[in-house]
Amino acid sequence: MGEHLLLTRGEMSDWWERTVREANPQYRGASTQGYYILTPDGHGVTWDNYIPRISQFLHRAIREYGRARKGKANVTPADVREFAPQEPPDGTSIIRLHTRIRPVPEGADPMNRLLGLDYMWILRDEVRDILRSTANNSREVEMPPTLVARLTVFHLVDNVRGQVWAWRPQDVRRATFRVKAAGGSGSTRKFTFTGDFAKQSANPPAWTDRGHEGRIDGEFDVDTKTEQITRFRMFADCTAWSDQGGNFRPPSGRYKIVTAATEATDDLAREITPEPANTGNYYLRSRLNVR
Repeated sequence: MGEHLLLTRGEMSDWWERTVREANPQYRGASTQGYYILTPDGHGVTWDNYIPRISQFLHRAIREYGRARKGKANVTPADVREFAPQEPPDGTSIIRLHTRIRPVPEGADPMNRLLGLDYMWILRDEVRDILRSTANNSREVEMPPTLVARLTVFHLVDNVRGQVWAWRPQDVRRATFRVKAAGGSGSTRKFTFTGDFAKQSANPPAWTDRGHEGRIDGEFDVDTKTEQITRFRMFADCTAWSDQGGNFRPPSGRYKIVTAATEATDDLAREITPEPANTGNYYLRSRLNVR
């Protein structure tokens, strides 16, 4: 959402509209969402916006790119630094999330059968807070509030069709997340956690009611020397709803949606920025006004 607004309403909007019309001569305004192939100097080559056609689109794009006139990109080192993706803060633990609608309601758009993918950042100070608050306590303790907000607002979402309309902290009506120490050995400490959340909002005329609620269960291991998560397992059993069902949209009415998460330790996970992370502290340090 942030990147799209930057392109369509920010300082880059004049360039973006020209590029969209070059790539898609049939463009007549409205949304510019889709897949674009550009030359190094920023001119549009071709475009598509239909996921089941992605293979054909890539083959066509290779042919058309080969025929296109390509100038050199005038990109300076300062440009690279300014527009580089947000990097995870030092000591961040990275979590990989997978989301599906299960089962897909009869009659729903086929795009609801796709898999939603994203990454989540858990900050070192949040892990440190969990270690400290459970050091001499066998009872459940509250999960760090910034982690609760990040998980609830940005990552427990219906993203199976792609980019979602962002939730806001004020949309969250309920969020209770608790962590409990579960033993360990050597420098490894183990934890279990549970969560219960609900969020609801309206945005006429797109919809007058949408919501997402459910329960989360999970466990994770922490290396106390690095204060990083070495193993993470989470499953969220949820229900979502929206009154904007239809083509390329969520199923009509209420539907079941699940999210599973594991640790992500590969190099690629550190290079792919979570979709909302470029909002900076809004992503990293949001808090909720509910318990």
